[in-house]
Amino acid sequence: MKKMLIFWYAAVLFFGITGNAPAFFIDFENGTNGAAVNDITGVSFHDFNGYAPLYGDSSTGLYNTTSDDLGLSWKEQYFHHDGYFWLWAGRNADARGVVIDFDKNDGTWFTTGYNSYAAFYLEAHLTDGTMVSMSGASNVMKPMDYLTVHAKQNTFIDYIILRHDDEGNSWLADNMSGDASGVGEIIPDPDPVPITSNPEPSTILLFGIGLLCFAGIRYSGKGIHVS
Repeated sequence: MKKMLIFWYAAVLFFGITGNAPAFFIDFENGTNGAAVNDITGVSFHDFNGYAPLYGDSSTGLYNTTSDDLGLSWKEQYFHHDGYFWLWAGRNADARGVVIDFDKNDGTWFTTGYNSYAAFYLEAHLTDGTMVSMSGASNVMKPMDYLTVHAKQNTFIDYIILRHDDEGNSWLADNMSGDASGVGEIIPDPDPVPITSNPEPSTILLFGIGLLCFAGIRYSGKGIHVS
């Protein structure tokens, strides 16, 4: 289990008490190397030609990757992620990017970690037909960076596009999260509070701080290289 997942459990408890939509966290660790990412409930992944992105598993030794939280590296140590698994566009990569399409268009924010050879873009297409986006600089041979988008008031996220400024498969993504409902790997409420109860704020604060303290305790040429 990744340290990031522990952090999200603590964050959900500390900040999610008010009854907001449940957060999801996708770290891809339940995938199979080389398989299409098409087995996560509540969301679909595909490019503009209909191909699904793929799971990558660095523990196979086939990729030029580094796991930051595990402190392990393989081959040229070029692309960084957490754990062993991550998402990449695959050999059929489309320069227009990968689409993340939610079954229920009720999310208001989305975050992803990324590692990219070129400038990277996170685009959220909203239910009113408009778009909001964030971008980050190239960060290969460095730890992942994170991008977050928020829907405008009175709108929701319809789908997400991940893309970069270079053709091919020279980027990966990991540790995706958001508040769309029905998405696989839902974080459960660790201590549901009955509607009739009013827990002392100090108790919630201490428990949340405790969990946060516990949380503290591919490349040859330009693309992800696969042997």
